[in-house]
Amino acid sequence: MTIDSPPRPARRLALPRRRPTAPKQQRPVTPEPPRPPVRRNPRWIALGVVAVCLGGLLSYVIYAKVATERTVVALAATVYRGELVEAADLTTVTLSGDPSVPTVAADQAPELIGQRAAYDLVEGSLLAPAAVTAATIPAPERAVVAIRLSGGRAPADFLVPGSPIRLVALPPADAQPGQKDPQAGKTFVARTVSSVPGPDAGSLFVDVDVPAAQAAVIATLSAQERLTIVRDAVR
Repeated sequence: MTIDSPPRPARRLALPRRRPTAPKQQRPVTPEPPRPPVRRNPRWIALGVVAVCLGGLLSYVIYAKVATERTVVALAATVYRGELVEAADLTTVTLSGDPSVPTVAADQAPELIGQRAAYDLVEGSLLAPAAVTAATIPAPERAVVAIRLSGGRAPADFLVPGSPIRLVALPPADAQPGQKDPQAGKTFVARTVSSVPGPDAGSLFVDVDVPAAQAAVIATLSAQERLTIVRDAVR
């Protein structure tokens, strides 16, 4: 007969105890010395203030200039009184500020083409609104007469369109001594419309604007080659 004995509990092995480690000693930290206060140079401060003021002033000047700029019409070539204004006669310029003379805006330039100069328009000048007109030549109660002049009967270099002239009637070429002609010596006030050189040396074709009541007489004298031209001063 056997007797069962209860199992013995297993023995635990005793582990060696760890000794607590001593805390590491931290080295004392030396605090940084305080920085000395920064000394501000008054000169640099004043220079910065001046720079800011100049920048603001320059910005204002640029803004004022751009805000008041506008493009207007000017003359690229001289156009004499009564001549048609063509596209090549016009150009545009940019003005700053308000000009002291009336001007025409650049976007109105197409409306000026085909109109006539009311007076002599000098190259490089600004175009005024009243400088061109839609009036045709001749005006009412006026007429344009073509005159052919032989050499020496007109100051060719001074007969620009619109220039004031006088037509002087000469005696007939076959006039007898002592014979009086009712037209000889008469003068007619006129204005030059245009002038071109003739086929002969020194000859000249001139279109003149005259009163309609005198047009027939002037045309007759022109056909008889009895006219000469006197260029008057501009009034």
